[in-house]
Amino acid sequence: MKEKKILPVLMATILTVAVVGCGNGNNTNSSTANNSNQSKTEASETGKINFNEEPYTIKMNYAVLGQEQPDLSKIEAKLNEVTLKEINAKVDLEGVSLYNTANVYALKASSGEKMDLMMLMPGSSYLSSFAGRKMIRPIDKEIAEWGPALKETAGDLLPAGQFKGEQYAVPQITSGKLTFGFTLNKNILDKYNIDITGVSSLDDMDAIFEKVHKSEPSLTLLAPEVSSSDMASFLVYFDGLGNTYGGLTDDSGTKVVNLFETEQWVNTAKKVREWYQKGYISKDVSTSQDDGGTLLDNGKVFATASGSIHFNGGATVPIPKRTIALHPPVLTTADSQLFLWAVSSSSERPDKAIQFLNLLNSSKELSTLLKYGIEGEHYELNKDGTVDTSKNENYRNDWLMFGNYNLMPLDSSFVQSSGISADKYRAREKEWNDKTEKSPGYGFMFDPTPVKTEVAALDAIVQQYRKVIGNGSVDTDELLKKFNDSLYAAGLQKVMDEKQRQFDEWLATKGK
Repeated sequence: MKEKKILPVLMATILTVAVVGCGNGNNTNSSTANNSNQSKTEASETGKINFNEEPYTIKMNYAVLGQEQPDLSKIEAKLNEVTLKEINAKVDLEGVSLYNTANVYALKASSGEKMDLMMLMPGSSYLSSFAGRKMIRPIDKEIAEWGPALKETAGDLLPAGQFKGEQYAVPQITSGKLTFGFTLNKNILDKYNIDITGVSSLDDMDAIFEKVHKSEPSLTLLAPEVSSSDMASFLVYFDGLGNTYGGLTDDSGTKVVNLFETEQWVNTAKKVREWYQKGYISKDVSTSQDDGGTLLDNGKVFATASGSIHFNGGATVPIPKRTIALHPPVLTTADSQLFLWAVSSSSERPDKAIQFLNLLNSSKELSTLLKYGIEGEHYELNKDGTVDTSKNENYRNDWLMFGNYNLMPLDSSFVQSSGISADKYRAREKEWNDKTEKSPGYGFMFDPTPVKTEVAALDAIVQQYRKVIGNGSVDTDELLKKFNDSLYAAGLQKVMDEKQRQFDEWLATKGK
């Protein structure tokens, strides 16, 4: 679906979390709070929604790029027709600029403005800081009472919404884990009769790059999928357990190791350096602002080192592509934290917030409504069950933020771009998801507060060295040692020790 094209950019974007220290921001008067508590008690006694009370309006904030959709009020009206009948509540949808989320939420919380549900995007940037500052509240009790569908549909993902052993957020159900490898121009593969079947390593790419370079010497062969990252980091498996400074590799077990000293990253950086010296990579790769994905679509590069490889093997628009996965999909905590739904500490009715999330995760009607809009006005349903949004001008939602992906129909344009039928698409997707494994650290959330000074110093060093080394534009042997020495001098070991300590404590609570 379209959001797959956006995800790599989001994953590589560093968002500044400027959070104002504040309390729960709840300025409601005591009588309102007492009435609210009484309503919850009555509902709890019956185990059913209390339809005898006045309908509650759930304020739901979510991330947007640019302006809210023109027909949002129509979507909201349709939504409320269902929610009033099902949970005796209305939903007030309000978009918040993705790049100003932290400031907006902090201002709302400090001023006591009404908030119930808050979309944290990317959740990994906000969960621990918002929970630590009590901007969001634990929701274990509400999920236990009002979230049977949440526990059934998102149960395996719930650990990604936990902080210090309590549930603070509900991860959004999306289309599955992406992995890393290469995305290639199929027209060039076909032109030179290149067979990528069986390619499973970096060394396997040598012959392919050599053949294309010999035939088209002026064509850049390889670029990072997004310009803000580097190719070596796109081409190795590493669970950073919350940040780049210490994490898990395939063979590290539960021992926290330095990514930039691992055999995988070092050897990959050296291979990329080799390709750079052979002229396969642009000389300005580490300073260019052009994303490799865009260059690939425009025919300006043959391939990208990608972090968004998935099951369908490559799209057909705007150019035909094929993909090579270098590693089976492994789900990390951060993978399930791109979209997190949290309940504001100022919410008068957290029970209603969870009732709505529970309804949304179990309803095909509402999942489809918030994703695609109103049938006949914003989309048409095709005979194969896919959705045609080509004539939609006034409601577009390119992100999987709302509802249950497994219940909503597929976007026909994306299925068509994969070159396979909707049924085959779903079958391949299921096969891919079935073979996805979880990292040993899935559910662990590192709290960097004790080492925040060291993390800030490490950020500056990584910014200085990582791209030039990982893109092959400098001598690997000469600069890699200097890079790692600088990291340790800035406190890398202290950060890794703190992360290992927290991780060991977490493992002990899980009986691992």
